[in-house]
Amino acid sequence: MIKRPQNKYKKIRNNIEQPLMQSQKEQFVLKISLCCAVVLAIFGIAYGIYIGSKAIIFDGLVAFLSIILILLSVITSKFIYKEDDDTFQYGYMRFEPMVNLFKSLILLLLCIYALINGIQGILSGGYEVEFDKAMFYSFFSMLLSIGIWLFTSYKAKILQSPLISVDSLEWLIDSVLYLGGFLAFGAIWLFDKDNQTIWAKYLDPALLVVLSIFLGIMPLKVFIKNLADLVMVAPKDMDDKIDELLQNISKEYNFSDYDTHVAKSGRFFMIEVNILMGESFKLQSIDELDLIRDKIERGLEIPSYKIWLSVSFTKNPKWL
Repeated sequence: MIKRPQNKYKKIRNNIEQPLMQSQKEQFVLKISLCCAVVLAIFGIAYGIYIGSKAIIFDGLVAFLSIILILLSVITSKFIYKEDDDTFQYGYMRFEPMVNLFKSLILLLLCIYALINGIQGILSGGYEVEFDKAMFYSFFSMLLSIGIWLFTSYKAKILQSPLISVDSLEWLIDSVLYLGGFLAFGAIWLFDKDNQTIWAKYLDPALLVVLSIFLGIMPLKVFIKNLADLVMVAPKDMDDKIDELLQNISKEYNFSDYDTHVAKSGRFFMIEVNILMGESFKLQSIDELDLIRDKIERGLEIPSYKIWLSVSFTKNPKWL
């Protein structure tokens, strides 16, 4: 079997040092998030065993699910900038929307689970909330979750990382749920320590229902967005941009026609441009065609390592 020759010019074209630095920074943030998830999981299980609370033990076990999800992001971050090979000839870019789709689905199911628990709590006549020691757990978990959410959301914007963005969403959901629980504990502790009034029994499940509905919208949007990437729905903004760019270049070089195909996969774009040359066009050199390719790449205003760009030229409409 003849081995496919390695494209030695790809590193030059993609400026490989920049995506490697991006990947390292991304992994650093995700590893910090991973460490915090480990702390939260161990603390939840250990503290739950100490005070004899099955609910807190279960919460710690759910935190272990977060560890697995973050590990998936760390592994994906290592692979997405890896060069294409004989097995993955279009690179590893599609791993990112696959992982984010899976993570958003898990978060959505978590919100649905919280919603069902809240509704069951209301239908069963509410329940008494035991604050005391459990309130300390909610307060600690809330502070940790809010802190790492602020950190990851800031880094997601700076690094423009969809992986960190979904991870930040996970911490946001945790933060709001812990905050809701802490507010319920606080309200009951201030106004009805003995859980005598009806509203005290319904406060926690009602709050859980409202928060789960509100929070469920965010992972649903992430799920739809990444599903669109996987089924290769053309991003309208990029499609319009490449069309406007080709119209301007067509006027300059007098193209007869052109055709474009655009797809998005996570942070990467796959763009195919087919140009129908006019009868009057006379090819002077290959450099002239490369100049047109350079104009298209610069006009996209996206780093070359985030684009899979293919530009072909023909005089036969059959190849458009």
